[in-house]
Amino acid sequence: MLSARRGPDGMKTEAHDRYSLTLLVSLLFFLVLGAFLEENRVSQVVMFFSMYATLIVAILKLSEKRAMPWPALLLTASSLLVSLVTIFHPVHTLRIATWLLLSAFFGYVSVALFSFLQRSGAIIRAKLLASLSLYLILGMFYFAVFNLIQEVHPGSFVESGPTPIMASRDSLLYLSLATLTTLGYGDVTSRLATGADREAASTVSSQQQ
Repeated sequence: MLSARRGPDGMKTEAHDRYSLTLLVSLLFFLVLGAFLEENRVSQVVMFFSMYATLIVAILKLSEKRAMPWPALLLTASSLLVSLVTIFHPVHTLRIATWLLLSAFFGYVSVALFSFLQRSGAIIRAKLLASLSLYLILGMFYFAVFNLIQEVHPGSFVESGPTPIMASRDSLLYLSLATLTTLGYGDVTSRLATGADREAASTVSSQQQ
């Protein structure tokens, strides 16, 4: 079996395994690290650059392309630029633009991973790792959508309790990941129909995988 993996196909499989594992570990790292970078702008900038670089390189390697299509490149550059500007000038309009562009960017990455997973062939370890990465990226996609709704309509999502309060970003990330598992505990809820629709869509997309 070792000799079979040393041919061109074996080398390609090993490369896919490596890039899929790097993508998964990086996503887990970003999600954990993000909870500790609320007030540190320099760290946020470093994390944003690292996250974008990791996602772009991993997608290009898995798709076996040398360059991104120009619409995807424009979307990525715009999303990164607006996100960085918002870190230093967090005005309402820029925050809305940031979450809108992040939603589109994570949506593009999700589609790229779907394309990799839908290729014919054996179910290799790279595809299993990419499936886990896709779950996390879909969670980040809905996290961006929920934050966009919260920016446009403050108070759309609230944390339940004797006195409901507006959901924090950490709570929205938890809601996104929990909803994708088709679970719901009612501790974070939507007060708008639009928010409820997004939660329903999130659940449906997870059931169709």
